This record gives sequence, structure tokens and C-alpha cells, in this order.
Amino acid sequence: MLLFGVVFSLFLTALLFLLRVYFVLNSGSNHPPKTRSHVAVLVVAGSGGHTTEIMRLMESLSAAYTPRHYVIADTDKMSEEKIVAFESSKPQSHADVQFTINRIPRSREVAQSWSSSVVSTLKALRFSLPLVFRLQPDVLLEVGTTCLTLRCCVMVQGRAFLYV
Repeated sequence: MLLFGVVFSLFLTALLFLLRVYFVLNSGSNHPPKTRSHVAVLVVAGSGGHTTEIMRLMESLSAAYTPRHYVIADTDKMSEEKIVAFESSKPQSHADVQFTINRIPRSREVAQSWSSSVVSTLKALRFSLPLVFRLQPDVLLEVGTTCLTLRCCVMVQGRAFLYV
């Protein structure tokens, strides 16, 4: 079972890398830089201290970074409260800033074995891929190693990500 997980992980990594290279090479000069005034942000809020760290980073962003799409784990209860409190505390000048909160399964739970995490990572990927393609973020912001599946999906799209 462990050998299958390792082989499958390597295969998936190679496939994502090849897809990324294909999209980057084919999008070249056909896609000029965007001239719009807003930047769609996909924010991964990890549990515990990671949510606090990402909220500190979000405080420094201007109102041009909208819409803000937050992603939290489906088992995370506190991060949603922190996000809603953060967004509702914005000054009136930022009142038009749109935000959504999306939930996806965790790729790997704390203390989960590496061999069983292959299945849970595939489950998370099944939810992450449609989410990223539906939201079309310009940039992904994350703190810690919270969500490898979202990072891979954003990279396949040729978007930027900031890993702090």
C-alpha cells in the first residue's frame, strides 16, 4: 500500500508539472497583462495561529484586493468566526469589498499517517480543483504548509501564489 501511495504521488506530481509547463508555454504572448483595477485573492486560512497570521497580512492589503475568497478546512470552526470578525471590522471605505468563505477537506490531518494521506489528499484535490477554476483567483495567499492541493491547482492555472 505504501509503495502504491509513493508511486501515485510521484505520478500526480509529474502530471501536474507537465500540465503547468503546457499552460505556461501555450499562454505566452497571447495573454497580455490584465488592466482591471481589482485583484481576486484566494486566501488559505489554516487552523490555529495560521489564521491569525494570514489576518495580519490581510490588514495591509488595500481595497483593490477584492473579491477575497477565503478557504478553510471543513473541520475548522474558529477560522470562520475570525474571518467574519475581520471583514466586518473594515472601515467604511472598504465596505464594498466582497468576500466569501469556502470549505474543503483537509489534505492531511494532524498525526495522520503518510500512507493514508494519499487518499485524503485526492479527496481534497477533488474539491480544490473545481473551486479554483470557478473562482479564478489572480493570487493565492497562504501561511504555513496548509494546502498543497490549492497551490497545485493555482500553479496549473498559471496564477501567482505567495507562501509566507
